Amino acid sequence: MTVSHKQSVQANGFSLVEMMVVVALAAMILTSALGVYQRLRSDAAVIMDKLDETRMANEVLQRIAEDIDRIAAPGFDAAVQVRNKIDNGFASAQLTLESKYFGGQAQNPQPRTYERVVWQTAYDMDEGGLILYRMHSGLNVEDKVLEENKSVEERALFIPTAAGLTFFKVEACNNQKFLSSWMQTELPKGLRIGASFAPMVEDLDGRWAVPEEKIIWRTVAIDRVRTIAYRFQPKVMDVNDFMPIESPVEEPNQTNLEEREG
Repeated sequence: MTVSHKQSVQANGFSLVEMMVVVALAAMILTSALGVYQRLRSDAAVIMDKLDETRMANEVLQRIAEDIDRIAAPGFDAAVQVRNKIDNGFASAQLTLESKYFGGQAQNPQPRTYERVVWQTAYDMDEGGLILYRMHSGLNVEDKVLEENKSVEERALFIPTAAGLTFFKVEACNNQKFLSSWMQTELPKGLRIGASFAPMVEDLDGRWAVPEEKIIWRTVAIDRVRTIAYRFQPKVMDVNDFMPIESPVEEPNQTNLEEREG
């Protein structure tokens, strides 16, 4: 009985070769699964990087557009200044928005700064790119609770708002032209702002630049209440010209009645 039991156990067990084959197959399946997982993670990381680049650029442009809409408005004695330069190979710019009011003595009022906002970029060696700064000063403080005890010098500080920019450019729109510099007293028709967090690539000429398709542009109109040219229409318009033409619809009951009479 003992011998036969040992033979049955040996007959039902796995040999060393079979175990090695199973282990090898399991290792191959695990390697394939890990490879697929790694590719999925890599693709997801690329997608997330692209989304972050677009999201951050859109947030920056939205914040700048809000300042433009609030400060650079016709009729409020506003001024806009635009400067652009190349900073360590990166396109860098400065945008100054300012609105004034007249205070002091009634006989001799003096212009004073009601609100002043400066957006500008500067190269940072540690970041390996541009840092976007924002400075707000003037009588109209943004946080009246926290800034009421601060001096004017303490309020006029450049605060970093975004790091890692590779492109930042501001252009003034006037007479269907985009100007890299605007120092005039009157306001431009609009501002065209471009920002990007995408890495720079080398072109065929050996120059490093951000691809144009990686730059997010936004145009913000300033003079939105300008006069629109128009002319009178010589033809007298009839209300019936704008009424929809309805086709006659047969009533089912009337059709059935006619069939019965026929």
